[in-house]
Amino acid sequence: MTLVDGTLEDFARDFEIALAQRQVIAAYQPQIDVADGSMVGVEALARWTHPEHGPVAPDVFVDVAQKTGLLPLLTARIISDVTAEYIPGCTIEVAVNVSATQLEDPSLYDMFEGAFATGRCNPTTLTVEVTESHSIAHPERVAAPLEALAAAGVTISVDDFGTGHSSFARVESLHARELKLDKSLVQSEERVHEVAQIITEAHRRGIRVVGEGVETQLQLDRLAAAGCDRAQGYLISKPQPADVLVDWYRNRFAR
Repeated sequence: MTLVDGTLEDFARDFEIALAQRQVIAAYQPQIDVADGSMVGVEALARWTHPEHGPVAPDVFVDVAQKTGLLPLLTARIISDVTAEYIPGCTIEVAVNVSATQLEDPSLYDMFEGAFATGRCNPTTLTVEVTESHSIAHPERVAAPLEALAAAGVTISVDDFGTGHSSFARVESLHARELKLDKSLVQSEERVHEVAQIITEAHRRGIRVVGEGVETQLQLDRLAAAGCDRAQGYLISKPQPADVLVDWYRNRFAR
């Protein structure tokens, strides 16, 4: 679905209704430990099925949410789903995405703190992925909420590492203990040495590395040879609703 059916405002109105009516849900993509193949985490990703037009591409509605000020509502919707679907005592880590611009919103920490207060979301099993599609305009405004989240036990992760904006200095300034290799790195046959160098340097700094966008066994094997900690991608599983994910887990890991 594109904006051919109306204006940006029309699309935004539909999206705001979708958020209120729970047409937008969290779908979970598993992460595995590269060394032994065990499931160690999931990333919560927003999915929207429009009642008339069907599934809407995430990059389309996230872009609209950013342009129309609806991004905080989208983040709140996903946090709400994660909180409602979290199983107390579960050790599987859950990652949620937060844009660099949204990190400057002082209410961000309050949003997460509210989820922790319910008792159904353990901050030590939560990862906040910082998406740096653009350079952060005011790093000093970003540092405080991330420092508070890290102090609460949340793992901070820098997404899309290797796309031009991220550096190890930036990772550490954001209190991150994890970085996610962008799929352009993971899928490239020409950048294997670069990937290995990044992983080695990350480990030297005590930073965990996740390779995302893994679509072939060869790509997974290259990550394993380079010592990558975790992997995520369609080779392992597409994002799935919580109930489908449970069935997938049972079928894959049943003994």
